[in-house]
Amino acid sequence: MSIAPVLQRFVDDELARAPGLIARTLAGVLQLLRDTKDSPLGASERAHHFALVEALQSQGAGYQRAFVEALQTAVTDTLTEQQGGVPSDTLGGGLELMDESRVEIDIEISRAMQLIDTTAEWELRELQTFTSTLIGQAHVSAESNPFRPLVYATALWQASCEVSPVQAHRATLLRVSAGVTAGLLKSAWAAACTRLEAQGVEPGIYRTVLLVPGSTLVREPAPADAGKPGAMTKLLASMPAGSANLQVGMGSAAGATGTDASRSTTAAASPEFEQALARLDELLRHLPRSATAAPNSADAADALVKRLNLHRAALVASTSAPVERQIIELLSRVFDTILTDPQVPPAFMGVLARLQASTLRVALHDREVLDSTQHPVWRLFDRIAEVGFAYPQANDARAIALLASCHALAEQLARAPAPDATLYRRALAQLDAFLAEQLQAQLLAAQGTVQALQLSERRELLEQGLTQRLVDQLVPVRASPNIRRFMTGTWARVLAEAMLRYGEQGDDTRGYIKLVDELLWSVQLPDHPQSRQRLITLLPSMLQRLRNGMALIGLPAAEQASVLDELMAIHTEALRPGGRGDAAALTPEQLVQRMRDEVLPAVTGHGGFSDSVIDLASMETVPAEMMPTSTGASDDEVAKRVDTLRAGDRLRMFLQGRWARVQMLSRSDQGRFLLFAGETAARTHSVTHRALERLSSAGLVQPLEAKPLVQRALDIVTRELVRPA
Repeated sequence: MSIAPVLQRFVDDELARAPGLIARTLAGVLQLLRDTKDSPLGASERAHHFALVEALQSQGAGYQRAFVEALQTAVTDTLTEQQGGVPSDTLGGGLELMDESRVEIDIEISRAMQLIDTTAEWELRELQTFTSTLIGQAHVSAESNPFRPLVYATALWQASCEVSPVQAHRATLLRVSAGVTAGLLKSAWAAACTRLEAQGVEPGIYRTVLLVPGSTLVREPAPADAGKPGAMTKLLASMPAGSANLQVGMGSAAGATGTDASRSTTAAASPEFEQALARLDELLRHLPRSATAAPNSADAADALVKRLNLHRAALVASTSAPVERQIIELLSRVFDTILTDPQVPPAFMGVLARLQASTLRVALHDREVLDSTQHPVWRLFDRIAEVGFAYPQANDARAIALLASCHALAEQLARAPAPDATLYRRALAQLDAFLAEQLQAQLLAAQGTVQALQLSERRELLEQGLTQRLVDQLVPVRASPNIRRFMTGTWARVLAEAMLRYGEQGDDTRGYIKLVDELLWSVQLPDHPQSRQRLITLLPSMLQRLRNGMALIGLPAAEQASVLDELMAIHTEALRPGGRGDAAALTPEQLVQRMRDEVLPAVTGHGGFSDSVIDLASMETVPAEMMPTSTGASDDEVAKRVDTLRAGDRLRMFLQGRWARVQMLSRSDQGRFLLFAGETAARTHSVTHRALERLSSAGLVQPLEAKPLVQRALDIVTRELVRPA
C-alpha cells in the first residue's frame, strides 16, 4: 500500500533536515569532548577524550554519513511496518548469537533512547498528535511517528561505529552524541509541529476508551479490587437496571440449593431474546473483512462497536429480567473495550467478536463467568489475544495458521446451542494443543541451530576447564604477558576445538597438547649447549603445529604474526650462548599475583548498567521523568527468572537495537544458551544465559503483555463506572 502524499512530504522534509541535525550534533560533541571542565563523562571515560576528538576530526564525514543513512533506513522500515509490510531488519534467517558484548550495545542504545525521550518528551507527544493525523488515525498513538527516539538512538550508534573500532570509544561517543541530539530534537520536533500546523494539519486527540452514550470517562487508576474475584459481579449494580432489582435477582440465585442452582442467574430465555441473540450472532458471523482487518484498525473498531450497539439495544429490549439486562449491559461494555484494544491484531478482532454471542449465552446461565477472570470463557479470550499479539507480521505463516485455527474454534463455539464452561475448557485445550504442535514444528525446523548451540556449549565448557589447567601450569613459568595470554586463552580454544573435532586421543589433539610442554620449556630454556641443540631440532615441528592450531580456530593473521614474532625473538635470544641472563627467582606469592594481573580478566558487576533502564511500558500517559530506572531485583532474583523460562514462553526482548516478540524454543543441556524464535519464521535468536541476565536486570526482558486482555478491559470499564470516594 502506498504512503499518503501528505505523510511522504513530512518524511522527506524531516530526512532533508537530518544532515544539518547531525552536523550540529558533531560540533556540539567536539566542544564537549574538548572542554574537560564541563564534560559529562565519568573519570573512566575521560581517557577516551583525545582519541575521540582525533577520530572525529578525521572521520567526521563518515560519522555524519552513517547517521543519515541509518536514519533513512530505519524510517523506511517503520513506514513499511505501518503499511503491513516486513521491515528489512527482520528478513534475515539463521542464528543470531547474543552474548554479553552485544547486550552491552543494546543497553547503551536503550540508554540513549531514554535520554532523548526524557529530554524532548513533551515535544515528542505533540508531534505524535500530528503524525497520527498524517497516517489517517482518529486517535493518537506513539507508533504513528516514524521519527521515534529509538530510530535516532540506533542511527547514532551506527554513526559511532564509523568513527572507531574500539567498543569503549563507541559507547562513550554514543552517550555524548545522544545528549547533544536530545537537545536539538527538542527544538526540531517543536518546529516540525509548527510547520505541520501551518500546513493545515489538524492534531489528533489521545485515545482513552470508547464510551457508550451517557457514560463519563474517569481518569483515575482502576480501583484496587478491579482484578479481584467477583469484580464484575459488583459492577452489575452500576448498570441501568438498578441495584434494588439486582439484589433480589442475585439473592434468589444465591439462596438456591445445589450446585447448578447456585450457578444459575436467569430463567429460560424467551423466544424474542433468542431471536435477537441469533441476529447479533449472524451479524458477527458476516462481518465484512474491512471491519476487522483495515489498516486504520482503531477507526474500523469504532465503526464495528457502533454497529454492534444497535443490535445490543434490541437484545436488551427483548428481555424483561433486570439481571439479564444488567449482564448484557456490563458485558457489552467489556466487549466494546476488547474490540478497541490496540494490542489485539486487527485480524484477530473478528475471532473475538465472533465469540460474543456465545459468551452472553454462557454468562446468562453461569454466574461464575462474572466471578472470576479465570473462567474458561475469559481464559480463551486472553489466550487468543496473547498468541495473536506474538506475531506482528500478518503474512507470517505461523500467524496465518493460528488465525485459521482460532476461527475454527470460534465457529465451533458460536454454533453450539447451549455453550458452557466445559465447552470453553475443551476449546482452550484444543488451542493449546495446536500451539504445542506449532512449537514442536518450529523446534524441528531449528534442529541445526540447536545442535550448533549444544556444540558451542561443550566447546565453552572445555575451554574453561583447559584455561584453568593452563593457568595452573604457567604459575612457575617466567613468560611474557602476551605469551601467557596466548597460552591460557587462544591455545585453550585450539585444544577445545581439537578435542571436539578429533577426539581427546586423536593424533592432532595429542600433538597440540604436547606442544604446551614444549613451548613452555622453550621460553625458559636453560643456557646449555644441549638445550640449544634440542630447541633447534624441535622448532620446525613446534612452529608448524602452532600455525596449524591457530588456523584451526581461524585466528586473524595479525594476531598469528604477533605471537610468532614474539616467539622468534625469545628463541633467537635463547639460541645465543650466554644471551639469556639469570633473572631473580620470584616467590610463589609473586608468581600467583603475576598470573592474576596478566591472565585473569577483571570481573565487573552489573552495577554499571543500572542506570541504563528504560520503561518498556512507556505509554503516552506516563511522564518520562517518572519512569523507573531500576528493576530493583538482585542478581540471584534475575538469574532465577532466567532459569524459570520454559519452552513455549513468550516475551518481549530488546535485541539488536529494537524490541522483538520472541518465543523460547529450547535451552542447551547445561543452560548456557537459550534459543528463541523470532518475529519471522526464518529468524532465531540465541542468547547466552549471562547475556539474558544482563538484559533482564536492565529491564529489557518483559512479559509479552503487562496484563491479560480481559483484565485490561475490566480495568477500563471499572474506571468508567466506579469513582473513588
